[in-house]
Amino acid sequence: MANVQKFTRADTGHLCAHFERGKDEKGEYIRFGNQNIDAERTPLNYNLAPDHDGGQIEFIRRRTSEVKCMNRPDVNVVCSWVVTLPQGFGPEKEFFEETYRFLADRYGRGNVVSAHVHKDENQPHMHFAFIPVVTDKKSGKEKVSAKELLTKIELQRFHPELQAALERGLGREVPVLNGATAGGNRTVVEMKAEQDIVRAREAVLEAEKEAQAAQGEVDTLQRQKFALRRDVEGLKGRLMTTKEVKDLRVERTFVAGNLKGITYEQYQALWRTARRVEKVDAERDKAIKRAEAAESRIAAAEAKAEQAQKEKPSIKVQQENATLRAKLRRIEGWLKKILDTLPMPEPVRAAIQNIIRDRDPFLQERQQSQKRDQGMDMNI
Repeated sequence: MANVQKFTRADTGHLCAHFERGKDEKGEYIRFGNQNIDAERTPLNYNLAPDHDGGQIEFIRRRTSEVKCMNRPDVNVVCSWVVTLPQGFGPEKEFFEETYRFLADRYGRGNVVSAHVHKDENQPHMHFAFIPVVTDKKSGKEKVSAKELLTKIELQRFHPELQAALERGLGREVPVLNGATAGGNRTVVEMKAEQDIVRAREAVLEAEKEAQAAQGEVDTLQRQKFALRRDVEGLKGRLMTTKEVKDLRVERTFVAGNLKGITYEQYQALWRTARRVEKVDAERDKAIKRAEAAESRIAAAEAKAEQAQKEKPSIKVQQENATLRAKLRRIEGWLKKILDTLPMPEPVRAAIQNIIRDRDPFLQERQQSQKRDQGMDMNI
């Protein structure tokens, strides 16, 4: 339901533009990831946080200058919780307002960058962006440290405490803890796999309870039948089925309302018991089959979860990729500044522009060389 991410200073321009639904030079909405934005619903988006003088980027610059913040490109200066509205839950705005209060109190209202609610994607969700400010244990002063703030313990406590806060504020149950959110921050693939396992396990427990209850009732009725069998002639060493009881063709007599060796009431009880036993036997068998089917679903869900875990990129690889992307963005910024400020020969300028456009800077020169070679071959 909620997922947190960390961002360096180099990421913030693109990130904040996505929150605000900024557009690029082509007039298309700036995306962060692979979101599908419905432009017709974009006017429905709103921001629950107060607006800052100068905008989000200026606020990030100002707030990080007020506290201790390492001047390194790999320092995460902004974190963002993405909280998604549970399917079928409403009213939507009250849910996000209560979520905003919880997050703002948790991470400090003076550290909130923005809280944009997007209703123009698949499911309404809020991007709660904030500066990860903590108090230094040695100096007692404030500093920026996403690592110290978003610890494993914090991620494990987040969803249970969010659910408790929402239920207190909204006065109703909120489906935050669903088996997939317990235990910390998960990928979408892992969450879906874990949800499958939870549902399968719940089905097994329910089916096993039904089977046990049915078996207990069968045992009780079997004991009742066993107690009655001594009163029925011909019933020796076994229980009678409903057909056998019916075939006795017993008729009620006028002599004290009794049959030979058994009262009529006992015969009726025997008939009802035999019929009930067969019915409960069938119910028990159905419950056992449901339990077996649920066990099969557990095995399939566990295999799916194991596969998802294998396919999940390692944390180290994710960090290396993020660092590499940040370096590439800085290099691109430097190259653009060089183009704007330094005079240079046109071939060099063209080569730098090709690098920025992610093209081979010497492609044109090689193509011309290949044409000259082909012309020489034809002359020969």
